[in-house]
Amino acid sequence: MNKQPYEKNVLLPEAYIKARLGIFELYAGRRREKFGLADSTLSTGSYSWSGNAMPIPKIQLSIPTFTPIGITNGWVSVQGTYAHGWFSSSGFIQNTLLHQKSFYVRLGREKDVVRVYGGFNHQVVWGGRTDNLKGTGLVPDNGKLPSTLRDYYYVVVGDRWSRTDSSAYTNFEITNRVGNHLGSIDVGMEIDLVKYTLFMYRQNLYEDGSLFYLLNIQDGLNGFRIRRNNPNAIVRDILFEYLNTTDQGGPIFQIGDPYKQGKDNYFNNQQYRDGWGYKEHTIGTPFIPPAYGPNGEYPFGAFTSNNRVMVYHLGMSGSFPIRWKGLSAPITYQTKLSYSQNYGTYDIPYRPRRNQFSGYFSMIVPFSWMGGIQLAGSAAIDDGTLYQNGFGTYISLKKVWNSTK
Repeated sequence: MNKQPYEKNVLLPEAYIKARLGIFELYAGRRREKFGLADSTLSTGSYSWSGNAMPIPKIQLSIPTFTPIGITNGWVSVQGTYAHGWFSSSGFIQNTLLHQKSFYVRLGREKDVVRVYGGFNHQVVWGGRTDNLKGTGLVPDNGKLPSTLRDYYYVVVGDRWSRTDSSAYTNFEITNRVGNHLGSIDVGMEIDLVKYTLFMYRQNLYEDGSLFYLLNIQDGLNGFRIRRNNPNAIVRDILFEYLNTTDQGGPIFQIGDPYKQGKDNYFNNQQYRDGWGYKEHTIGTPFIPPAYGPNGEYPFGAFTSNNRVMVYHLGMSGSFPIRWKGLSAPITYQTKLSYSQNYGTYDIPYRPRRNQFSGYFSMIVPFSWMGGIQLAGSAAIDDGTLYQNGFGTYISLKKVWNSTK
C-alpha cells in the first residue's frame, strides 16, 4: 500500500450543509464532533470518537441537544444520532463504510440540583474490498466483504449468531460479526451546588463482547469536573481523568468459551487492518496511537502497537480579570497535563513499559485596539520514552469585527 505524505493533501476539516425541522437536524458532509459523556474542552477525548482525526464524510439525522419528552414534564430528555459514512477509497481495505448511532437519556431538568445521564454510542467499519487478504480465509475469494442490505441489518443490530451460510460468509464473519464494532456505554451525573457544579462520568468500553460478561469492566474512561459558576473566575474548571485500557478481558481469547473472550485488542481487527483510524489518525482516544511504517505499511500487522495504556490527566481553565483599558475582555487560558503508562499489546508488550508526559498551555489576550484584536498563543511539550521528546509553540493575531445595531 502506497501512502502519500499527509501534509501534501489538500484537506477541508469542515464542509457540510444542514437543515433543521423541529427537534431534528439533518446534515451531510464533514463536521467536527465528539460522542460520549465527557467534558467537551478539557478532556483527553472520548474513548471511541474524540475529535482527534479529521471528520469522516457522512449523512446524519439527529436530535442534537437534550430535548424534553413532553409527557414527563421535562424530567426525561433524550439526545441521539443515526449516521452513514464513507471512509477513504484507498487503504488496506478500499471503500469501507461507517455505521454510527448514539442514544443518551437525561433524568432531571436544567434547573434541578441533580441530573443523571446514561446512554451508548456504536461505531462499525464494514463493507469494502481488498486483494491483501486473499488466500487467508478472512475474506471471500473475490476480496469483497459483506455489504448487502441483509448485512447492513447485521451491522446495525450487532448480530453475532444468525449467519451459517459458508458460501456467503467466511468463518470469521460466522463466528464473529459483520464489520468491526466498537463503542462505549456511558453513565454520568451533574450536581448543582449553586456556587459550583460537579460533573462525574464513566465510559465503559466494548469491542468484541467482553463487556457483556463484565470481563473488561476494569477498563474505561473516568472523569470528575469541578466548575465554578462564575465565568470570570481565575480557575473556573478543573478536570481529573483516568483512562485504563490494560485489562481487555484478560490475555486469553478462546472461541466457544465466553468466559475466555479476552485479549480485546482495542482498535485492531483481523479483517480491517486500517483499524479505528482515518487519514492516519486515531478516531478514538489519541492515547491509542497508530503505528505506520515509513511506506504506509503496518510493521506489527495491525493498526496500533500500543492499546494497553493507563492515563492520568489534569485539565484547567479560567480567566485573569486584569483591569487595563487596552483589554476588551479578560485574558483566558487553558492547560492540559497528561501522564501515560504504555504497555504495548498482549502479543507484543513493551518491556519495560514506556512512560510519557504530554503538556499543553494556551492563552487568548483580547485587545481593544483597532476595534478588536485577539492575540493567541500556545505551547506543547512531549517528554518520555514513547515518543521523541519535543517542544512546540504557536502564536496568532486575529482581527475581530463586532457588529452593533
